[in-house]
Amino acid sequence: MSDGYDEASLIEALSSFVCVYDDSDSADVENFLKTKAISNEKMGVTRTYLIINDEAWNNGIPQIDGYFSIAMKTLWFNNVDCDIIESKFGKATIKNCPAFLIGQLARSANAPKGSGMSYLEIALSYISNASNIVGGRFVYLDCNPDRRSYYEQLGFAFLQKNNKYIQMYKII
Repeated sequence: MSDGYDEASLIEALSSFVCVYDDSDSADVENFLKTKAISNEKMGVTRTYLIINDEAWNNGIPQIDGYFSIAMKTLWFNNVDCDIIESKFGKATIKNCPAFLIGQLARSANAPKGSGMSYLEIALSYISNASNIVGGRFVYLDCNPDRRSYYEQLGFAFLQKNNKYIQMYKII
């Protein structure tokens, strides 16, 4: 997360990040970046990748255009149809499987519209590289139901409802 940048500058940049949306989900995404990303990185819980605006940064303005975080987690099947589990995950009786989690994905209010899609493609590329090294066939994320079609554009499919969110998955 801190390639080439000192931690004080990084904390300053993180604190200035503002999501493109003004809702409770965006507040959670901003809060993660500002209060949890560095500690999660140090503990090895997640890897957070920043999309830095190098031009602004080189002019002394710390600006993060977006970010995403990735973790390896256990994907639990709570409300999933047995036919889906069998066809996609191999066995109808399994209760969980290891999977990559895109825990956070955000673009800033300063970033160009549409750049979030490219950030997701970068995240999927990193996950694909990790999968080639350590295995793993699935990536998932939790999203607000009204953003479902956004993730379907990149091949994610509905898996299950998870509290107020839905879980979407993709085979790598």
